[in-house]
Amino acid sequence: MDYGVVIPAWNAERTIGYTLKSILQQTLPPCEIIVVDDGSTDQTVSVSKSVSDQINVISQKNQGPGSASSNGIRQLSSPLVALLDADDLWLPTKMERQVETLCQTPKVDLVYCKTRQFRHGSDDLTTGEVRTGPNRSNITLRRNVFLSVGDIIDPPGNRGDVVDWLARFRENGHLEAEIKEVLAMRRIIAGSMSYGRDPKKDVGYLSVVHQAILRKRRAQSNTEKS
Repeated sequence: MDYGVVIPAWNAERTIGYTLKSILQQTLPPCEIIVVDDGSTDQTVSVSKSVSDQINVISQKNQGPGSASSNGIRQLSSPLVALLDADDLWLPTKMERQVETLCQTPKVDLVYCKTRQFRHGSDDLTTGEVRTGPNRSNITLRRNVFLSVGDIIDPPGNRGDVVDWLARFRENGHLEAEIKEVLAMRRIIAGSMSYGRDPKKDVGYLSVVHQAILRKRRAQSNTEKS
């Protein structure tokens, strides 16, 4: 089954070349690769285009990673979609394992794997902390399911967008599965959007929780009325 890849990117000239090469090194190659440049002011676009002529670069005004991810997914034609942050990496068999899982389990709509952290500038990809749970860089899903759940929404601070989308995915009754192997690498860069705790950025998580509570109340109210 064919899959496409979407990489939301903002000022990622330092890392996106490595990210794209990790896609091109997959044992099961993609049929489409889209980089959505989210209003970068550096050389993200030119670096992306220089890696391979297989890469399609789309540019938009700066709106956030959720908007960029959603924009890219809508441009794809492949039945499966994989997302990847512009500073993270995939190990070579990641997509082969995930596509195989989705093909063999038609009731599962999203599959994710374990992720290992590594520090920017380090060549050590074997000893970092291993994280479980889905995130933007380790999920593959069915495109028709994404369209039914709706766009990835950027909350205040641009943190929590994928958490919110996954909550809506689960509320709609869709099933997910985990491959219990490390197949993705998360790069840790001091000062990046996802690095450390920041009250101004973390407000997005509070917004996500609030929206989930509101959806639950609406669902309960509708049930009582019916």
